Amino acid sequence: MVFWKKLFGTSKKDKAEPLKSKFLPEKKQEVDTLFASKFTHMGGKFLYSENSKSTDEYFNLILEENHWRSENLLCFNEQLRQRFGVESPSSTSNPKDYKALLIGCEYLIANKGTILICNHQIKDLKLHQLPDFIIVFSDLNNFVNDVSEGMSKLKNKYIDKVPSNITTLNVKNAKDENDFLSYGSSAKNLYLILQED
Repeated sequence: MVFWKKLFGTSKKDKAEPLKSKFLPEKKQEVDTLFASKFTHMGGKFLYSENSKSTDEYFNLILEENHWRSENLLCFNEQLRQRFGVESPSSTSNPKDYKALLIGCEYLIANKGTILICNHQIKDLKLHQLPDFIIVFSDLNNFVNDVSEGMSKLKNKYIDKVPSNITTLNVKNAKDENDFLSYGSSAKNLYLILQED
């Protein structure tokens, strides 16, 4: 090889990076990074937490920022209620009477920056029946590339009984609110607390 370089010399082309083939697939962005960039670009508030202590701090900051108390939050999940000190909802209360909803999620959809949920999170309620603010608590195991992958995993997760009321949470965007094509959309103001451990 050295012989050929001496004979023909080196050119600038040899020193440049090799050309990329148009047939090679482009390097994909990591699924978590892609989700975070799409979610925040649309206006979602993404909070990455390394441990439960920082999760508690973020949760309290959300309450403080919005002037909420724990009794202003609606939460259907017993584990989350105990984890964050939220009271059980009254059977007669209207979900719209609460300032925010605290939920877990099924999956975080990277290519859209949306959150896949079902009746395990919101019961049989429709999105327009829920408070305008939703705080989602998740961990690193919930990332999927797209809705199709999320649906496949959902079916495998609940083999005995596929959940009902499957939908995606979209971030409410002030720019879209003025667009008549988005009329009737049930986008919400979303906070996502993503805990590492």
